[in-house]
Amino acid sequence: MPVTPVKNRRTNSTTRMSPLDPLDPASDETDYELSDSAILPANFQLGILEQARDGAPVVAKLDAEAQALFHQRLMLCCLVAAFPFFFFFISTLIGFIELFGRPVVGWTGVILSGTVVAIQLGVAVGLWRLRSVPETGLRVVEIAVFGAMGLFFAYWSFALLTADILYGSLESPPDVAARQEQYSVLAATLIVHFNWFALIVFHGVLVPNTLARGVGVITATVLAALLIDGIAVGLHGPTYRNKWVLFAVALTMLPTGAGLAIFGTAKTAALREEVQVAKQAVRELGQYRLRRKLGQGGMGEVYLAEHALLKRPCAVKRIHAKYLHNSEQVKRFEREVQITAQLRHPNTVVIFDHGRADDGTFYYVMEYLAGLSLEEIVNRHGSLPPERVVHLMRQVCGALREAHNMGLVHRDIKPSNIVVLPDGSPHDQAKLVDFGLVQSLTPDDDPEARITRDGLIVGTPEYMSPEQAQGMTLDERSDLYSLGSVMYFLLTGREAFHRENPVKTLLAVVNENAKPIAQVNPDVPADLAAVVDRCLAKSLEKRYAKAADLEAALARCGCAADWTGEQALAWWGDHPKADPTGTDLNSLPYKD
Repeated sequence: MPVTPVKNRRTNSTTRMSPLDPLDPASDETDYELSDSAILPANFQLGILEQARDGAPVVAKLDAEAQALFHQRLMLCCLVAAFPFFFFFISTLIGFIELFGRPVVGWTGVILSGTVVAIQLGVAVGLWRLRSVPETGLRVVEIAVFGAMGLFFAYWSFALLTADILYGSLESPPDVAARQEQYSVLAATLIVHFNWFALIVFHGVLVPNTLARGVGVITATVLAALLIDGIAVGLHGPTYRNKWVLFAVALTMLPTGAGLAIFGTAKTAALREEVQVAKQAVRELGQYRLRRKLGQGGMGEVYLAEHALLKRPCAVKRIHAKYLHNSEQVKRFEREVQITAQLRHPNTVVIFDHGRADDGTFYYVMEYLAGLSLEEIVNRHGSLPPERVVHLMRQVCGALREAHNMGLVHRDIKPSNIVVLPDGSPHDQAKLVDFGLVQSLTPDDDPEARITRDGLIVGTPEYMSPEQAQGMTLDERSDLYSLGSVMYFLLTGREAFHRENPVKTLLAVVNENAKPIAQVNPDVPADLAAVVDRCLAKSLEKRYAKAADLEAALARCGCAADWTGEQALAWWGDHPKADPTGTDLNSLPYKD
C-alpha cells in the first residue's frame, strides 16, 4: 500500500547533548543540507552601475537592497509630506492664515494643494499594498510625488511674491510704506524659500540616488526656484524694488539646502557602496565566488560556488563567523576536511580544496551535488520502493566500508546526509556527506587531537544508536544501526523513534523497539524487513558486524536487482531537480 509522505517534525540540525544538560539548543553542529529553494531574482548587481555585455556602464541602477529601501522611503516621504500639505489645503480653503488664504493663492492653489495630498496618500497606500515595485516604477512615482510638490511650491511662491494685499496701504507715509513693503517682501521670501529648502533636503536625504542623478535633481530644483524669483521681480513692483533682499535670502537658503542634499546623497551612496564591497568580500573566498546558499547548520554554511578561473561549479562550506575565535569548533571544522579529503570512495563526497579567507574564515571546497537528499525525496514524494532503497543503501555501505576500514565512525548517518544524484555510476548515485562528527575507532595519544569531549552525546536523536545515545564507546556497528533507521524512514515515510522532544526520543532509542515495518508498510518484502530489524537490534552482537556484511545481506534480498537505470531515468524525469548544473555560473545571481 502507498505510504503518504509526512512533513519533518523537527529541524535538520544535529544535536549535541551532555548527560547533565540534555536540552542544549545552543550547541547545534553542522549539517550539509541541500536547499530546495531555486527561485532566483532575474538580475542582481553588487554595485550601483549595471554593466553591459561589453563591460561598459550603461545605466544607473540600484541593487536589490537599495531598491527595497527606495520603496520604503518613498512611502515614508508621502506619509510625512501629507501632513503639511493637508495644512496648506485647509488654510487655502478657509483662509484662517492670510499668507495661505484664498485671496493670495486663489482656487487654483486650493485645487493644487488638494491634488498633492490625494497623490501622496494614494501613492503611500499603493506602495504599502504592492510591496514590490520595479525601480523604473519607483522612479515614475518619485517624479510624480516630488513633481507635484514642486509644482505647488512654484505656483504658491509666485502667488505669494506677487500678492498686493501683503504690501500695506498707499495712505501710509512714504518711509513707513517702504519699510512695510521691505518687511513684507522679506517675510514672503523667507517663507517661500524655506519650503524650497525643505523640499531639496527632503529629496536629497531620503531618496537613494547616485551622486550624479542627485546633483541633477537638486540643480533643477534650485534653478526652478530662482526662475520663479526672477519672474516675480520682473512682473511685480514691490518685489522688484526689494530684489536685493529677495536674492540675498534665495542665494543663502537655496545653496545651503543644495549642499546638505548633495552631502546626504553622496554619503548615502558611499555607505551603500561600502556595504556592497563588504558583501562582495563575503561572497568571495579565495578563488571561489559564492552564488547561492544551499544549506546551513549550527556550525557552518554551504554555498553553491564556482572557481574564478576554472568556472567549475562546486560547494563551499565555511564556518560561521561566531566560531572564528572558538578554537574547539575551528579544530573540529579543520578535522572534518582533513578526514573527508582522505576518503576516495565514489559514494563519498569529494573534497577539492580548503583554505582561509582574509578575515580568517576557514572553508573547504567539495563537489557540487546537484541532486536531492533522501530526506527531501521522502518528504516530497513519500516512501521509496524497496528495490530503490536496496540500490541506494548498498552504495552507502560501500562508503561506510572505506571509512570504517580507515578506523572512522561517521556518527551522523541520516537521510539529510545522503544525497542522491540523477546521474553517475551506477545510476541513481548516492553520496554520503558531512563528516563533521566523525570519530576515530583507535585511541588517540594526542589530547589536542580529541575534538569531542568525553561523555558528550553528539548526533541526531532520531538516528542515533542506543550506545551513542548513552555516550558510550562506539564502533562501526553504531553507524550500521543509524543506517537501519534511515532504511526504516525510506521504507515507511516515518522515523522509527521520533517523539515529542529529544530526551524522549533518546529514551525510545535506548529502551523501545521500532514498530514492525510490516504494520506500517505491508508492501516491504519480508527479507528486506528482516535486514532492517537486524540493523536496529539493541544488542551489538545481534547486528551486522561490518558494513560489508550489511551490503552482502542487501544484495541477497529478492528485490536487489529490480531497480534499473531506466526506472531511475524515468523517476528523475518526473521529479527534476531545479538547480543549475552548468559550468559557468557568472550569470547566476547571488542569493543568500
